[in-house]
Amino acid sequence: MIAILGLVVYAGAKALETDSSYARQMRGRTYAKRLAQMGIEIGRHPALPENDPLLRYTSPDGGSYEVKIVAEEARFNINTLLQKDDRILLPRLFAAWGMKPEFAAALIDALKDWVDVDDRTGLNGAEKRDYEKAGHEGMPFNRPFKEVDEMLLVRGMAEVNVARPDWREWFTVHGDGRVDVNDARAELIALLVNVPVERVQPLLALRAGRDGARGTQDDVKLGSVPQVAQLLGVYQPQVVQQLTQWIQFNGPIRRIESIGQFGDIRRRLILITQNQQALWRGEISIHGQNS
Repeated sequence: MIAILGLVVYAGAKALETDSSYARQMRGRTYAKRLAQMGIEIGRHPALPENDPLLRYTSPDGGSYEVKIVAEEARFNINTLLQKDDRILLPRLFAAWGMKPEFAAALIDALKDWVDVDDRTGLNGAEKRDYEKAGHEGMPFNRPFKEVDEMLLVRGMAEVNVARPDWREWFTVHGDGRVDVNDARAELIALLVNVPVERVQPLLALRAGRDGARGTQDDVKLGSVPQVAQLLGVYQPQVVQQLTQWIQFNGPIRRIESIGQFGDIRRRLILITQNQQALWRGEISIHGQNS
């Protein structure tokens, strides 16, 4: 009887410990989200510069938020690429991600079939009957993507999601399709001009200013295609002409990213705005951690 009572007490103690741990985790998630929401409200103020100290905050209890304000156009506009029947940038991107050419070609065709208005299947694409065979009724939508996560519905994107969990960071559905090189990541710029990422370092150094850090007062804004071409060491007229069509320098759409942290729990909220009007808001998991 003593042994049995001991086991009951032990089981009760473990259950209480589990409940307490769960309660702490849920409380941490709530606090982290509230802090991220505070950062969003600060960041959306139209008069706030991108390097304002208010974009970073640490509370007395150790919670914090950090806000980044960048151009949403610093990503590839998937709708524009598909509508223009792009045969350069998407193949380059998927090749850089280590995808086999056959898989990449089929994925691009499936993406195109998703956004076109007809039911004619591309060479390696997928239309209504293909999705019905797989048990997915009502697909494809035959319209442009309204948000990036809709791409997950396309045949082949599940594999991309496994191989590249950060794929969402490369795409947008907003803007006119030109990439804002003042905020674009180095790897994306390298893909635009088809050069090794090391060739982008002079451009990154200029953007960061003398202190070498982004988001500070001495940051430099790029302003012309010849300047970008020179920094990248690209002089071929054909490539420079492509850059004229592919890049811009002051995208009007703002992406406000706020990461709230409490203890070891972090949550990331996104708000995309144009002319102070919200285009999209939501939460995106931080790579390597469930939000």
